[in-house]
Amino acid sequence: MIKKRNLDSSLIQWIMTQTGLGPGIGEVFYVAPTASATSQFKTQLESMNVESGSIYATPTAAEAAMVAYRNDVMLVAPAAYAQTASITWDKAFSHMLGMGGPNVGGDYSEYGCALYTTTANVAEIINITGQNCIFNGLIFNNVGADADNVTAVKLDKYGCVFKDCHIAGTMAATQSAAVLANSLQIEYDGMYPIFDHCIIGQDVWSERTGANAGVILFKDGQTNGGIFRDCQILSRSETATCAFVSVVGANKLGRGWTFRNCDFNNYTTGTKMNQAFYESASNSIGDRQIVLVNCSLNGCDAWQDSDNATIVGTMPVANAAGGLVAEISDGG
Repeated sequence: MIKKRNLDSSLIQWIMTQTGLGPGIGEVFYVAPTASATSQFKTQLESMNVESGSIYATPTAAEAAMVAYRNDVMLVAPAAYAQTASITWDKAFSHMLGMGGPNVGGDYSEYGCALYTTTANVAEIINITGQNCIFNGLIFNNVGADADNVTAVKLDKYGCVFKDCHIAGTMAATQSAAVLANSLQIEYDGMYPIFDHCIIGQDVWSERTGANAGVILFKDGQTNGGIFRDCQILSRSETATCAFVSVVGANKLGRGWTFRNCDFNNYTTGTKMNQAFYESASNSIGDRQIVLVNCSLNGCDAWQDSDNATIVGTMPVANAAGGLVAEISDGG
């Protein structure tokens, strides 16, 4: 590992800018594939005096070498990194940055910095149990054709930030039919995350058919205080009972969730989804509102129709149709 004190000052400045950590960054770890005709990133790193032994072949190996509670940073070179097991990201105050730029459209076959699996029984690409971690410029794809391949990102710790990330599960038919399959799974301790300019879900791979399944799933606990800002929530479904956001069980959603300037788009050639937000039972304790600020909804009939959730919005229609897209004609 090249020590931080030996890094080029421009790289230190870039890491500080990307993370907002200021001068408090820890040691830096590198991930890059073997040099080839289509990847010269390892060679480039070596030309910057990064020792070959300090460049890891997989994010899993680099994460194992990181130390918690010192703002260690993993820099991931562009490639598609195949995972055969979930990464347990349990190092608090540790961060992963992709070096492929901010455009994370596409998937692992059109990769920037992509972590993916096609292996069965890989429940998630990454299971985040370390707090206050930052993920930037990354693609997470779960393509395993198995009902146990539940999600792409499982978030179960507080204070994490995702910026310019693409998080997509339900990319194979078997997992897309599973009721609890999703792209982003937020668990009990996944408090107050920030998702900024992210793409969550997919609309070009498998068609989701699981009844009441969500692109985003709140599964356990009463998780509080998350913000989705300038995000695309994508779906491909012809099943009316599918949803964009699913909450399983009574009192499973906490307070203070906001979707700001987000576009909810379901690709369908016929049947629209009934509602964007599905809750299986009522939230009866306190004020559990989901706030929609300047959001749009396409390929779906309503924000909700079960009335088990309290959905409020700022869109300029004083009824349930606020933010629903409508075809614009020429008036002829």
